[in-house]
Amino acid sequence: MKKNIKIMLLAAAAFGMTLHTGKEVQAAAYVDQSIYTINTSKVFTTEAEVKKAVETLKKDKNWTATYQTSGNISTYQLTASGYDSQAAASASAAALKKEVGISGTVSPVGDRLPLQKVVSNLINDENQAKKLSLELTKTSGLNSSYEVVNQSRPFYQVISGTIDSETKVKDIQTELQKQAGVTSTYQSESKADTIYQLVSGNIVGQGKANMILQGLQKESGLKAVLQTVATGKPYYIVTTAALANQSKAQTLLAQLQKEANISGKIQKAGAGKSVYSMESGYFKDNKEAASAAAQIKKQTGASGIVQRVGKTKHYIVKLNQLDDTSYSKTVTFFKKKKWHYTSKKISSTQAYQVVTGALLGDDQTKKATAFFQKKKVVATTKKTGQSSDSTYQLVVHQETDQMKINKGVAYLKAQKITSSITTSKGQSASRAYRLITSSVYDQRKVKQAQEIMKKNGVASSTKAMTEAVKQYRLTTEPTVNQTKINQALTYLTKQKMSATVQKTGATDYGQYQIKTGVISTAVLRDQGMAFFKKRNESAVYTTTTKPAYKIIITQPFTGWPDTNAAIAFVKSQYGWTATATKIKNGPMVMQTNYNLTVNEMVNKQMKVSPQTDGAAYVYATYVDQATSTVNTDGLNVRSTPDASSANNIVAQLNKGTKVNQIGKEGNWIKINLGWRNASSTEVLQYVDPANIKEGTESYFQFLKLSQAANLNPDEVNTKILAGKGILAGKGQAFITAAKTYNVNEVYLISHALLETGNGSSILANGTMFNGKKVYNMYGIGAYDSNPNYFGAKYAYEQQWFTPEAAIIGGAKFIGDSYINNATYKQDTLYKMRWSATASHQYATDIGWAYKQVARMYSLYHLLDNYTLYYDIPVYNK
Repeated sequence: MKKNIKIMLLAAAAFGMTLHTGKEVQAAAYVDQSIYTINTSKVFTTEAEVKKAVETLKKDKNWTATYQTSGNISTYQLTASGYDSQAAASASAAALKKEVGISGTVSPVGDRLPLQKVVSNLINDENQAKKLSLELTKTSGLNSSYEVVNQSRPFYQVISGTIDSETKVKDIQTELQKQAGVTSTYQSESKADTIYQLVSGNIVGQGKANMILQGLQKESGLKAVLQTVATGKPYYIVTTAALANQSKAQTLLAQLQKEANISGKIQKAGAGKSVYSMESGYFKDNKEAASAAAQIKKQTGASGIVQRVGKTKHYIVKLNQLDDTSYSKTVTFFKKKKWHYTSKKISSTQAYQVVTGALLGDDQTKKATAFFQKKKVVATTKKTGQSSDSTYQLVVHQETDQMKINKGVAYLKAQKITSSITTSKGQSASRAYRLITSSVYDQRKVKQAQEIMKKNGVASSTKAMTEAVKQYRLTTEPTVNQTKINQALTYLTKQKMSATVQKTGATDYGQYQIKTGVISTAVLRDQGMAFFKKRNESAVYTTTTKPAYKIIITQPFTGWPDTNAAIAFVKSQYGWTATATKIKNGPMVMQTNYNLTVNEMVNKQMKVSPQTDGAAYVYATYVDQATSTVNTDGLNVRSTPDASSANNIVAQLNKGTKVNQIGKEGNWIKINLGWRNASSTEVLQYVDPANIKEGTESYFQFLKLSQAANLNPDEVNTKILAGKGILAGKGQAFITAAKTYNVNEVYLISHALLETGNGSSILANGTMFNGKKVYNMYGIGAYDSNPNYFGAKYAYEQQWFTPEAAIIGGAKFIGDSYINNATYKQDTLYKMRWSATASHQYATDIGWAYKQVARMYSLYHLLDNYTLYYDIPVYNK
């Protein structure tokens, strides 16, 4: 017979239970497999719309659905008008969407008109241009900006002839300042002396020029001014688009240096890219591998190929050509699923680009751009923010002292700067004076200065020069709004600036409006109207009353994850909100990883002599069938009629041994040895969860005895406990016990029915002990020598003075001692029989767990409303 390792206090015959260490488990969360439907509150305003929604659901997800009328509904549409540009209307529509959640369409009103913009005359100061641009925008309502206008600006110096009196020179200076707004300087000279004019060669850099000017004046005593010869040019860099690899970039750089004589460098263009391949660990069959590939595709987007591993029954999923993102997602998913995998990097790439050195001015920049265009390489040009130095000359005031001039020439030569001298002769030895104006840009002022000198009897000449300057011009945005154009012109006129109105060649509408889509509620309509009122924008609404329709989604979904995904799908895909309704309680499934392969588990179990009372087989040739006697020594007894396997040998018989023949299969005799050692093939049949089909009676081996089934007490009383003596009507007590002490209530009921003889035992119906009536529903403490006495004594000690107290108190004893024991945690029949340590196992019979589930299975099938909780063992691949 079956060998028990230990006899438990509880009536294990109900479905048996034992203890184990529980160190092997790695529990995960439950997976809900209940059946749900989802309901959306979306209201459709036309039958065509709801029909289309039903068809779309079928097309997109193959869901079943129908629709029905849902009364009448009033819908609204808002129209806001008076916008003078599409941009203004679009901005208001965007704000309406953001603040209120109402979408609107912008459309023009009336005919198209020409677009015009206001362009001012030139402004010399950038700060003034910036200030005027801001004020112009504020005054006219047109966005305006300023742009740089680079140009060469001519200026003049008016140089007088000789003037005899210093007093007269000073009077002319004052008149020039007051009447023409021109400043000037003068120098004295002797008419008979030679007059010298010293001009330096070009000096690069204003700082250097100022230093040399100061040094010249200090060393020679000459007075001089700086004149700009050429303004500095800006520097640029040219950068190519990304090139496929470093080699291509190196080649292009070498060509740039050789053909265009332009230096540069190469640099990485963004982060590099890598390509990976992955292989999963083994899956037990093609179906499981295909399911894994589908999950990988759904969760990461990576496509995998299912391949068989050699001639084995195992399969793997192989993934190729994964980029960095796909590879990272797939690794994360495998770790989440606790799947084994291997991976390797197939290749990696890095793009590069060519960057020139700093290029001075437009000529060098155009040369580099032309080179890249010739090579058909896209390139962009950018200013570095730096410019070359400007070039200056020193111009010495006219001087009659040749010694000073010579000192000036020597100083300039020492500074490695060339110079030139022009000379002229004075008319007499008396002192004379000559006026030189500062730079004059306005030709009118030049003429005015010459007229002032002529009026005072003094001849004059002009010297024309140029300088590079930046000037600025204001420009408004294009508009068809003539009122705003006029406001801009009026403002510029007040600033004493001239401006022109220019047509852009394009056209636009003078007025725009916003028309919303259909608004389904009066609340949302009022929010929209309030939005426009707050912005001082004109809006009206129209009302339409139509029949309303509602879609009915009849598609069932298994488990909350799938249901929640369906709710999320209709929200993201169609914008519908939805809620779930459970229509059938389904099993809740979790997994426990034994951290062993199935074969490793079988090997552990074989070391503790597993037993079975199943049939065995011997080859018919070696048995005298008439006498049932073995006719040879060392005859192998096998668990299956297969001589090719070494894993099915369970015993050996010697010549003369009698056997109990119970049948024949081909060339094999089927015999009964009673209780015998089980083969590894037989152990594998019971250990491997893959051999236990979901939904069968055997599957109840995985039922969590520590999890309440969430039964309905009325249903328990009606369908299970009716006519069960003292237990009748006690459904709520069992449910309270289950939830309080985490013990499955069907187990408690089954146990109680067995121990009390369906509610009829003395202990169950109450017995007196120490003057108190006590109850014991599970036979706890009822030792065989005197079960009623010891059972009553234990109940008295636990104060079980009502049937309910006995039901609930007994559940605490069962949960604390066994099912929820902190050390062993063997809360399924499978765990009781098969421990990863092959110790603390309730029985040696390999079919023990399979044989214990019948009573619980039959009780569950009496009920309609319950939740099954399963804990499925998982073995490594």
